[in-house]
Amino acid sequence: MALSLGRAAWERAVLLAVAFEALKVVSARFVFPPMSSAILWLPAGLSLAFLLRSPTWMWPALLLAIFAAELGSVLAEGLPWGVGAAWAVGNVLRTLVGAASMRRWLGPVVRFHRVRDVLGLLVLGAGVAALPSATLGALGAKWGLGSAASFAHEWEVWWLSDVLGTVLVAPLMLTWWPAHRGAARPWRLVELWGLLAAVALVGFVIFRSDDVPDSPAITTTLPYAAFPLVIVAALRLGGRGATSASAVMSAIAVAFTRLGQGPFGALPVPVASRVMSTQVFMAALGLSALTVAAVVAERRRAEAAQRVLARAGAVLARSSDWSVTLPQVTRLLVPEFATGAAIWLSGEGGLVERVAASGWTQASEWGLRGQFPPVPPETRAWSWPGGSGVLAPMRVRGRVVGALALTMTQEGRDTGLRDEVLAEDLARRCALALENARLLGEAREAVAVREDFIAVAAHELRTPLATLTLRVQGLLAQSRGTELAGKLDAILRQVRRLTRLVENVLDVSFFTSGDLALRRERVDLAELVEEVVSRHLSEAARVGTSLELKRTSHPVPGWLDRRRVEQALSNLLVNAIKFGAGSAVDVALWQVGDRARLTVRDRGIGVPPEAVERIFAPFERAVSVHEYGGLGLGLYLVRRIVEAHGGSVRLIDEDGVGATFVLELPVEPRLRRMEALPSADPGA
Repeated sequence: MALSLGRAAWERAVLLAVAFEALKVVSARFVFPPMSSAILWLPAGLSLAFLLRSPTWMWPALLLAIFAAELGSVLAEGLPWGVGAAWAVGNVLRTLVGAASMRRWLGPVVRFHRVRDVLGLLVLGAGVAALPSATLGALGAKWGLGSAASFAHEWEVWWLSDVLGTVLVAPLMLTWWPAHRGAARPWRLVELWGLLAAVALVGFVIFRSDDVPDSPAITTTLPYAAFPLVIVAALRLGGRGATSASAVMSAIAVAFTRLGQGPFGALPVPVASRVMSTQVFMAALGLSALTVAAVVAERRRAEAAQRVLARAGAVLARSSDWSVTLPQVTRLLVPEFATGAAIWLSGEGGLVERVAASGWTQASEWGLRGQFPPVPPETRAWSWPGGSGVLAPMRVRGRVVGALALTMTQEGRDTGLRDEVLAEDLARRCALALENARLLGEAREAVAVREDFIAVAAHELRTPLATLTLRVQGLLAQSRGTELAGKLDAILRQVRRLTRLVENVLDVSFFTSGDLALRRERVDLAELVEEVVSRHLSEAARVGTSLELKRTSHPVPGWLDRRRVEQALSNLLVNAIKFGAGSAVDVALWQVGDRARLTVRDRGIGVPPEAVERIFAPFERAVSVHEYGGLGLGLYLVRRIVEAHGGSVRLIDEDGVGATFVLELPVEPRLRRMEALPSADPGA
């Protein structure tokens, strides 16, 4: 393995040496006497890009290749070995300082997806790194070759040539030399080549012309016409489009400027100054385009983070089972935001257990050693030789319940402040989801205990109520025609009312637990409605309410649970009598195809608009409990019974003058015609 790694390093070093010599030949065309240095040193950007895209264990071989290539070429030109050694060491120091400082402050991978990367290249990779090479280069030229130029001027040219070479070449190589392999989209390549062709055409128009306008203002501003298409390439294609378009425009501009053409070629200064001005302008153009691309990339990343947070919120809200939702959250993060993501939960005794992971490798686990456990009190970023990571605690009401970790390997990008914010936000959402799941579990347990209690209490109450009903009925039969009969009749009504309330409470527990089973049989709904209405005539008469029934003359057969449908109809009638304020209650039944439609209309207090939907919920009421008694279960049971049969029930408010309940049930179909009643259908 060591042999194969060494071979890979030396192969890359040879490639670097060959490319270094090739670009040095190109740079030699930019040497203008009396200066000994080229005003554009392209190998500076090449060597920096090679080190930034190579693991650190390859750096000694690459730096040795740079030293050997520079020293060998200088000695081949017949120059003193001391000058060659000074220049070679200067190239090595520039590359090492630039690559090391950029990795230290920007992370292991520079992809120009952040404005910080562009500033780091300009300040650290170009400006600071060129200081030792410019110093050694100027010393070698001044005292080794006896340059006629002053040391300060020689140093300035050396420094500026290294900076320009770095700014023009390094971004192009770094954007086209990806940190990780990925399939290129063909249509993106087609768009890129189309934009480059347009950039080349515009470059020819701007910089090739011999006929420069006489107006200095036009001559000065004409080069800025190169900006729009280069900026478009940055907006559309990111850093790769920005650097490619800038390189094409720079090559055309420098070539024609050397020939004395274009806005810069017409400047009344020496050729060296013209070319230098062109290169500085093009470097500014390239950095501007690269900055725009970085801003766009940051914005897209921020938008992607918001989408991930929204999706994570939807996933966490979809289920209370964290064993299902938490793994889905980690999969949302990989590979767009991290190469690995994992979630741990704290158990009894402070032990932590990993419950979800995506892209989590042995290297990620090794990099986490020494950082976790225990769970840190605050979000923490760390790095190790294989990458970097972010660890965010999951906290609920001041108590840490777990942690979320994001890791980035050397092949990815370095973690930053945005990753810390994203990890904190996700950890907060996951912790909240865990707390909600815990509270939901406790609530379900409490509801289950309550339902069990209600069911047991209702069962226990049914037996004494049944016995009491039979005894009162027996006493009532023996005391017919006496004064006691009226009192016993009132007692019997109250016992039956209490029995009905107990039955409703028991039915609610059945519906809530899902234990209710329908016992279907063939029932004539028309006959059943008439029977239920006749049963409530005496109750309605006692409060001054009249019940009027209008129904179809034909049977309305259907497969229904007779007792449950009777219960629903009875609840509707009791509700209408109770809130009808002594007015008439109209009951109507007819059949439309395979649906039976029953309406119960009263002319009482009505239902407020805001209560129309909620009155069908359990324990809901449209009026105060102090004005009208009851548990608020009757209409809820009506809805559940009807829906269990495949039907529906709705309320039609009569503008504050009564209410109309429309109940529909599936029945056996008749002829395709509506058996209409003399009165209009209030639900139509």
